[in-house]
Amino acid sequence: MLCASAVLALLTGLGAPAAASAAPAHEPCSAQSDVSSCDADGDTVPDTVERVVAGTATGATGREDADRDGVPDWTEVMACGTARCASPTKDSVGDGIPDYARVLTCGSVRCFTDNADTNGNGVPRWASVVICGTTGCATGHEDYDADGVSDAIQLAACVKPRGDLASTGQTIAIWLIIALAVGLILTGVLLARKRALFAAAVRSGGMA
Repeated sequence: MLCASAVLALLTGLGAPAAASAAPAHEPCSAQSDVSSCDADGDTVPDTVERVVAGTATGATGREDADRDGVPDWTEVMACGTARCASPTKDSVGDGIPDYARVLTCGSVRCFTDNADTNGNGVPRWASVVICGTTGCATGHEDYDADGVSDAIQLAACVKPRGDLASTGQTIAIWLIIALAVGLILTGVLLARKRALFAAAVRSGGMA
């Protein structure tokens, strides 16, 4: 189960987290550059994403949030292509990590990343995405909901270990097998009873 309260509290605490800051470059990409990584204003938001969010390569602030879900528009565009496509609470795997953060961390909504997968500051990479938009931007000192506890610590505490997920899956499978077995037994009992009644009816008809 996703620890939605922690994610939502963080995202709504002080508004949408801004893009990680960097020294402004204000240099256009050269003709040989990878267009997807061009960043004319050096704000860590690729120019292609800024154009989707703000119409120009330097117009986005990093705090735009068109659907007011707490996930910055630029992060949503990076994760799934539009400024309204990501959900802060959707968790397809059920381990506590939002799908959009998982996509930006390991490439899909069902790939595995966990708290052991940290950035250079020791913050889980997926948590860094939630905190400030990229896997490497969080320092571990952020406290967007101003409760005195590091956002990274709160988010990390929400993750369900992969072993627990496997155990849960095995438990569900066992109960499904038990339910199927009970169903088969009951079906067999009903069929046997019907056969007995049919045989009795045949004998009764023969005697008549």
